[in-house]
Amino acid sequence: MKKIHIKVLILIFSVLTSNIINDIFLDSLLDIFNIMSFIALVANRVALALFIYFFSKLIFVDSNFNMNSIINKLFFIYWIWLVGLLFGRFNNITDYNINNHFNFVSFLPVWIHHLDNPLVCYYIFGNIIVYIPFGLFIRYHKDLFYSLFYCILIILLLETIQGVTNFGYFDIDDIFLNVVGGLIGIIIMQFIYFYRK
Repeated sequence: MKKIHIKVLILIFSVLTSNIINDIFLDSLLDIFNIMSFIALVANRVALALFIYFFSKLIFVDSNFNMNSIINKLFFIYWIWLVGLLFGRFNNITDYNINNHFNFVSFLPVWIHHLDNPLVCYYIFGNIIVYIPFGLFIRYHKDLFYSLFYCILIILLLETIQGVTNFGYFDIDDIFLNVVGGLIGIIIMQFIYFYRK
């Protein structure tokens, strides 16, 4: 009975803390591009609340640490956040034209010369950073070859879904930067395995 009370208190604490952190910091960060919808903001709050709840419960209630379970729960939380970020954008179905939602021209060579612009930095480094956990998780569960294969395949699939559903754009630069982020995660996990051996 005592554990249930603690879990309820942790849940309330998690939701309140998530709302405070989002109100102070994360909502304004997502609003930089002025494209995030209510869905993205809700997914962000849910993912952060689950993250706080999970770690608080781990510290105050659960005494046994199962690494597979921890990593799978973290990836589930990360996936909620990522789906909200990828598909929680403002859209206008009436103006939708599939040809305008697929970009195969790279602007990275131009943007590299404008790293003094904060929006360019957010775009380039943000697209890399958000996929590092993805690479870590895939490499944790798969060998190196399959990690690389699944990383590229899933990123291509997500970008295609964005372009087809009008919840974003299929963008060649996004794919390149996302794959770089996934590869960084895979390489980090590879080094961890190498170091442990």
